[in-house]
Amino acid sequence: MLRNNRISVEAPVEMVHSNKVSVNNDEKQLTDLFSRSHMGLCGICIYLAVSLLAFHFREQSLIGILPSDIMDKLGAVPPVFMAVVLMWVSTISALTVIIGRLYHGTPPSGTTSHVAFRIGFFVLFFAIGGLGQYINEIFISGLVVLTLQHYNVYNYYMQKIEKKYIIPYKFHNEAL
Repeated sequence: MLRNNRISVEAPVEMVHSNKVSVNNDEKQLTDLFSRSHMGLCGICIYLAVSLLAFHFREQSLIGILPSDIMDKLGAVPPVFMAVVLMWVSTISALTVIIGRLYHGTPPSGTTSHVAFRIGFFVLFFAIGGLGQYINEIFISGLVVLTLQHYNVYNYYMQKIEKKYIIPYKFHNEAL
C-alpha cells in the first residue's frame, strides 16, 4: 500500500504474524491429539509393570502378612469366588462400554479408570489370598480390556487428526 509515497509494510507483517500464530496453534493441537492417542499405550505399560510386581508377590497374601489381631479387627475376608465373579462382571462391562464407544464413535472413556480397576483386582486378590491361583485370569482379562481401550483411544484421536488436518490438506493439494 502506498501512503504519502511510502510503502506500508504493517499489514503484511500482521498477516504473517497471524499465520504464525495459527500454525503454532495447529501444531499444538496436533501434538496434543497425537499425545492423547498414545494414552492407552501408556496404560498398558503401567499395567504390565504392576503385573510383574503382582507376579512376584503371587504366593503371598494380606492374611499371611498382617498379625491375627489386626485381621480380627478387619473382619472376615470375602470368599475368592465373589472376587472372581466381580472380576468377570467388571471385564464384560468394560468390554461392552468400549465396544459401544467404538461403534458409535463417541469419545473414549478415561484410560486411567480402566487401569485403576484392573490394578485393583490384583490388590483385591492379594487381600483375600487368591492371587497365586487367579493371576493368569486377572492378567489376561486386564490385558484384553486395556488393549481394546488403547485401540479405542488411538482410533478416536487418529480419526480426529485425519478429519482436521489430513483430509483438508489433501483437498487443498488436489485443488492446486
